[in-house]
Amino acid sequence: MDKVFQKIGNSQNLIFLLGIAVYIVCLFTITDIALMLFATYVVACALNPVVDKLEKKCSRGAAAAIVFGGFIAGLLLMFLPIIIIGGHELANLAAQYPQYVDKIKDFVMHSPVVQEFANSGGLLASISGISKGGIYLFVALIFTYFLIVDRDKILGAVLRFFPSNSRDRMKEIFVISEEKLSRFVSGQFIASASVGLIVLIGLLILGVDSAVILGCVSAVLDIVPIVGPALALVVCLAVTYKLGWTVVILTAVIFLFAQFAENNFVKPYVFGKFMDLHPIVIYIFLFVCAKYFGVIGAIFAPAIAADACVFIEELYLKNMDEKSE
Repeated sequence: MDKVFQKIGNSQNLIFLLGIAVYIVCLFTITDIALMLFATYVVACALNPVVDKLEKKCSRGAAAAIVFGGFIAGLLLMFLPIIIIGGHELANLAAQYPQYVDKIKDFVMHSPVVQEFANSGGLLASISGISKGGIYLFVALIFTYFLIVDRDKILGAVLRFFPSNSRDRMKEIFVISEEKLSRFVSGQFIASASVGLIVLIGLLILGVDSAVILGCVSAVLDIVPIVGPALALVVCLAVTYKLGWTVVILTAVIFLFAQFAENNFVKPYVFGKFMDLHPIVIYIFLFVCAKYFGVIGAIFAPAIAADACVFIEELYLKNMDEKSE
């Protein structure tokens, strides 16, 4: 037992354990802030390789500004089709079936849930929540930008908390972590794109005019577990209802097949291949993160799993193996 403590009791590991303990406490006390910081770190890791390549032609600041500006523009372009198609189809629905819209509005406004919501100050709470989310998003974007621009400075500051003889090793571990998280973003993109492609092909076969836009909507919303795919399905059905019940049913079948293929084939293979993680590990982290940290935790569960496995492998398992030889 004493030998075991000697193997894991060096200053590098103790500092790492202390950092992990502090972060876990933050996760359960200031969950939203801790997850926001991790999310910004993941996005920065995904953008850093592009910035590194562009930096060879210009300064780091200019490269970061170009890549970050492109990232923001890409986000806006991704969500623009959802806003356009959603508003367009809702307007068509209201124009074609005004009697149903009135009935739905009357039902919603007089439902016990809405009454309780109004009496409990739910509107103010919702406005406060939206404002809070907007502030978090703004701060996250600022953090992401500075994590990209000042990556070397920030990494150097973090490494100062470790003994000088272990800083090179810790820097290597952080680089490996960055590569894993960058692969997570690539894997998520491939998984979501697979859903969009299946929906696109299926709707093209059915002769749906908005097949391309619906495929994009399905791919973008697929990023958010459970809620995103459900919303995408509603949008797809709202668009195809005018083509008849046969098309509506086949659209639902195509969408469910896309989700089945993604969750049972694409995601386990892609995340396992890109991130060198067994699907069981990913699912365990998915369930735990979804239970304790909600939707955002579920989105970043594979990234959290990859990061945790990197540090455990590099800091403990390899050290234990080397010292046991």
